[in-house]
Order: sequence, then structure tokens, then C-alpha cells
Amino acid sequence: MLAWLGADRLGKGIRTGPRDALISLSAPPGRLMEAFGLHRAFDTGGALLGPLLAVVLLGVAPGSYSTLFTAAFLLAVVGLAILALFVENRRPAEDAPPPAVVPPAVAVVPVVPVVLGVLGVASAGGAPRRLWTPLAGLWANRALRRLLAATALLSLPAVSDSLLFLALRHQAGMDVRLFPSLFVVESLCYLLFAVPMGRLADRVGAGRVLLGGQVALACCFAVLLARPGYGVSVLALPVLLGIYFAATDGVIAALTSQTVPASARTTGLALVGLVLAAARGTATFGFGAVWTRCRPGAALVDALALTLVSGAFAAVLLRPFRPGHHSSARSADAVPVPRLPTPESAAAEVPAAEVPAVPAVEVSAVSVGARGRGDSLARGLRWPSGPRVATFAVVVAVCLTGAVGVSVRDGRREAPAVRASGAHRAAGSASPGAARPVPMTASVPALLVRPHLLVLDAAEGAGFGRVEAVDVRDPTGPRAPTSLTCDRVDQRAGRGLCLTDDRASARAGVAVFDDRLRVLFRLPIAGLASRTRVAPDGRIGAVTTFVAGDAYNIDTFSTRTLLIDLISGRTVADLEDFAVTRGGHRLHAIDENFWGVTFAADSDAFYATLHTGDHYYLIRGHVRDRRAEILRDGVECPSLSPAGDRIAYKSRRNHGFAPATWRLHVLDLATGADRLLAETRNVDDQAAWIDNDHVSYAVANPGPPIPGRSRRMARAARGCSSRPPSPRSRSLRPLRADTTVRHGTIPG
Repeated sequence: MLAWLGADRLGKGIRTGPRDALISLSAPPGRLMEAFGLHRAFDTGGALLGPLLAVVLLGVAPGSYSTLFTAAFLLAVVGLAILALFVENRRPAEDAPPPAVVPPAVAVVPVVPVVLGVLGVASAGGAPRRLWTPLAGLWANRALRRLLAATALLSLPAVSDSLLFLALRHQAGMDVRLFPSLFVVESLCYLLFAVPMGRLADRVGAGRVLLGGQVALACCFAVLLARPGYGVSVLALPVLLGIYFAATDGVIAALTSQTVPASARTTGLALVGLVLAAARGTATFGFGAVWTRCRPGAALVDALALTLVSGAFAAVLLRPFRPGHHSSARSADAVPVPRLPTPESAAAEVPAAEVPAVPAVEVSAVSVGARGRGDSLARGLRWPSGPRVATFAVVVAVCLTGAVGVSVRDGRREAPAVRASGAHRAAGSASPGAARPVPMTASVPALLVRPHLLVLDAAEGAGFGRVEAVDVRDPTGPRAPTSLTCDRVDQRAGRGLCLTDDRASARAGVAVFDDRLRVLFRLPIAGLASRTRVAPDGRIGAVTTFVAGDAYNIDTFSTRTLLIDLISGRTVADLEDFAVTRGGHRLHAIDENFWGVTFAADSDAFYATLHTGDHYYLIRGHVRDRRAEILRDGVECPSLSPAGDRIAYKSRRNHGFAPATWRLHVLDLATGADRLLAETRNVDDQAAWIDNDHVSYAVANPGPPIPGRSRRMARAARGCSSRPPSPRSRSLRPLRADTTVRHGTIPG
């Protein structure tokens, strides 16, 4: 992954300088800033359109990632064809040979010496020409040095927009469903303001627009610190960020193009881009470090102060770049560029006898001419024609043929699996056991006084999520419906937790109930239901929800785990506030995610999973001390045995781009012995102990949902919880924790 990301960033670094140099050499006089703004607008539009096309393609053919990547590759090939066939490789004006005016009686200078001079090859009696201006020569340009310093100052407070949106979510408590839309609003504002900011820079000067962008950045930090109304902050921050980037990215590149001579423009643009990226990276790293060590508010205050101070110093450095001053500074500080030999000087160096008898060639130069500010940037463009258009049509046809071929190939590869799956489902639905109805009974009190399991109805219909009771000795026996409806449920020692989802608001509700399933307390909680566990003595419980919007999580989801006092009905702690140590040293990670809590008998000690980076740590914590320590890696969803000496957990198995799967293990806490259980199927669940020898867990049923009823088990007396609901039915399987059985058979 790092290699792919590095290659992507390397390609971007290679293309950015030459691309901006081509824009600067192609822009009409007086419209340079606007031309860069137009490019940034189109670039942002393409960045928005690409993911939308990917969503459409995956919606039409779900899971066809190979087709998606092939289509992206072929689109890149079409882009390269456009670049090679239709984009003019412009040379700097001082490098181009001047027009040759040839009187009829004068011999024509051969074209060969001029071409060799352009390529850097020594002409007759001349020295080789340098193909690029050294960095030392660029550093001699005083105007460029001022611009580099101003760029560094303006970019030092430029924190990543992802971190600012994350701060907004923490400060304003915004709805997690709105978090992805913040990036969309920011990109749309960037697209809308890029061209107007370029035009404004052409009229009032680039320095003033850059300082205006710095004011917009300062307003971003001020909005987060002021905490205005919910709607104001959620709308203002992405709009201000879009204005900031529109007022800086293209304007800095255009100002660099005006400062650096054409022969060294690509190198100068790359140098400014390097300073810009380094400063913004430093800003993001520093902001994250202050956030981790202190709090988000302290990081925002420091960023605002740095923005104001750096903006004041940058204003001094940008004074020579205001209208009427930049041109003189440029002429005084320009880097000397060696000139090509003119046709007259080349003719003087070549003896008349050596002039080849070639037909006279008429060389003409097309003058761009000055364009007024009212002219359109598109005026003067000519539609391509001729062999290049035909070549481009062939490339497009080949790419379309390749995309269709890959789609057909993927369809043929998936067809056998689809047919096999359909046959399996048909066989499963036709089997006698699959359609066996579950008997129901109304004797809820009779079941509640005996050891029992709580069953969640996972069948689609009016009874979805209903809690039902069943005798623990006969899980497939008669069940009694209750008045509770939950997405996750657990109960111990006369206290239980019922976790429910409100998908319309992306918020969960927690209900604390007693041994007769009567609700005692209700608490709101952010996110969607994931897991819940109750301590053996019924005094404390844990709930885990999925939340969206943490920028560090590439899948847009992270977890939030809270501890709840089941006696008073209040939240005790958030696991993210615990001090986690590894080898005696405090762990500082911004991407900490906790889930899979399991309690010891004293309601103080607990075990859980801590996910950070690529690690899934097993931690042991203490509620009273608000601390935890890392025990080992590779453990998810631990479940402590009734004796407290072993932990059942699931171990992740990665399969490249394919979804991960899990196998069940049992870990001996005293000896560290790790045993792989007999179950060979994928178990994406937190196992629960029925007794010291058996664990229970949910598995996905490959067949269709049972027409009658489909269940997901959750133990009432021992506390089993499971993953988010699946459209497929799930079933509970007991398995001895100390026995390995071949072929996944269940011990008796």
C-alpha cells in the first residue's frame, strides 16, 4: 500500500511542474491568474466526477472492482492520448528562434544548426547549451526567494481539511451522516471560486488575493473556536476552506510563473511546490501533535495565532508583488539565460562555400498578440482535425473494446459461482430443516425463572428485532416473545442492556432493564449499534456503536465504546479517555478504536480490543483507575470464560482485496497457549461462553432467510452479543473450547 501511494504521489510530483509551466506559456497576456484558476476548477470537477462514476459502475455491477480499475486505467490512456496528440509542447519565448526574414538575393541559413541549438547540441563554433537552469541560478533570483519565504509562511498554518472537519465534529457534535458532505461542499466552493479568484488576482494583484486567502483560513479557526450555531459552523467551515484553497493554490503557481524566467519555469514551479507541501505537512503534523498531547481547543488557538503572525510577515514579503512593482523586480532579478544563435550570426559563422544549395524556406512566426480583459480564454482555439483526430478515435475505440472485454470476462468468471450459489440456496430452502417453523409459547415468566437464552428475531417482517426467551438446555425448543425490541441485547444477574438503532438519525438508544425485562433507564448515544456486554454481577455494562466522520479512518467508520452504571443508569466512562500503556510507556495514537469489551467477575477488570494502525491489540483495563495495558496483538472481540482463565476471540485473516475472514481461537491467560477451534467457517462475531467448556457464536447462513423465522442468539444469563444485522439468517453453534474436531463437526 505504501508503495502504491508513493508511486501515486511521485507521479503527481513529476507532472505538476511541467503542467503548470505549459499553462503559463499558453495563457494570454494579462490573464495568467485566471488561466490557473480555470485549470484548478476543471481539476476539481474531474476529482468530483471520478468517484461518482465509480459509484454508478459499482451500482450497476456490484463487486466488479477489476472492471472499475480497468476503466480507470483506460481513461488514463485516453488522457495520455489527448496530451500526446493535441497539447502543444510550447517552448519558452526566449528559446524560440526568431523569425527569419529572407531577402530574395540572400542565401537561406540551413535549418539544421538552429535545430541542433534548440536540442542542446553544439552548433558550428558554439558551446553546448544547458538544458535547465541550476538551482543556484534560481536562488540568485531575489524575487523568487521572497516568494518562497512568503509561501512557507502562508502554508505553515494550513492544517489538513480532514483534521479541521474532525475538529468540527468534536466541537459542534455534528450528525455523522453529514461528515462526507463537508468534503463535497468544500470541493464545490473551490470549483466555483477558483476562476473568480484568478480574475481578481489579475486585477488587484496576486499578493492581495493570497492575503485574503489567509484571512479565510483564520476565519476557519475562529469559527471552530467561537462555536456558533450548529448550522452556521457546519456550513461556514467548508465554504471558507474552499475559498482559501481557491485563493492560494492557483495564484501561487501563477505568481511563480511570473517570477521565474521561462527557461527555468518548471524547476521553479517544482521548488515552490516542494516548499508548499513541506509547510502544509508540517502544519498538519504539528496540529495533530498538539491535539494528541493537549486537546483540540489548544490546537485551534495555536493555529489561529500562527495564521495571524505568519500572515503579517507574509504581507511584508508580498509588497513587491502588488501591481506596478512586480515587473521591475522581475527584470532586475531575472536569471541570465543563454541565447540561441540568430540566423544572421549563424550565417556569418558558416563560409559561403559550405552553404548547401537547398530551396529557400520561409519561416514565419505567429504572434499571440495582446488580448483585452474582456476576451474569453477560449477565443482563438481551433478544433483539431486530420490524422491526429483519426489516431485519437482509434485509441478511444481500443479502450472501449478493452473495457467491454474485461466486463464480459468478469461476468463469465462469476457466472459459475452465481449458478452454484443459486443452486445451494434452492437446495437449502428445499431442505426439510430449513423451513421448519419455530414453535412459540406464551409462558414468558416460566422461562425467565430458569437458565435461558434471549433470542433476537432476525427475520424480515413485523417481528424483526423482537426479543424472545428460550430454555438454554433446548435452544431449538419453544420460545416466548417479549415486549422488548433490540438490535443488541445482554443480561446478567438481573440487569440487562438493550441497544437499539434509529437509522433515520444515525443514533442509538440504550435501555437498561431488570430480570423481568422491564425498562428502568433510557440513554441516547451517537452511532449505530455494534455490541453490548454486561458484567457477571450486573453492576456495569459496555456498549459499542459505529460512528462516522473520524478522518483517520479510511472506511469512514470508527467505534465508540462507553461504560454504563446499570444501577444508576448513567455513563461512567469512554474507553478513549483511558490511559493505555505498552511495555510501561503511554500509547499516543489518534486512531484508537475500542470494541469487544468483556468483564471479569469484580466489574472492575475488563478485556477489550484496541485497534490502531494495522494492529488489533488485546488490552486489560481497570474501570476505577481509568487505565489499560496492551497484552498481545492479533486479538479481536475477546470473551472471558466464567472461570476467568481463558479468552475466546476471533483472529483476522486477510485475503488481499477480498474481504477479511475470521477464525475462532481460545487463549490461556496463564500459559499463553493459543488453540485454534474446530469451526472452519467465517465467524464475524464475539463468542460467548455457555459454560467453561463450550462457547456460542453466530454464523452466516448461506441459504435464503427461513420463511418462518430466522434467529440470532444472545444469552440472557451469560451475555452473547453479535455484529450488525445481516440480510442473511444467522444461527448459533455451541463448540467445546478445549477440543479440536475435524470437519467442523459440533461435539455432543
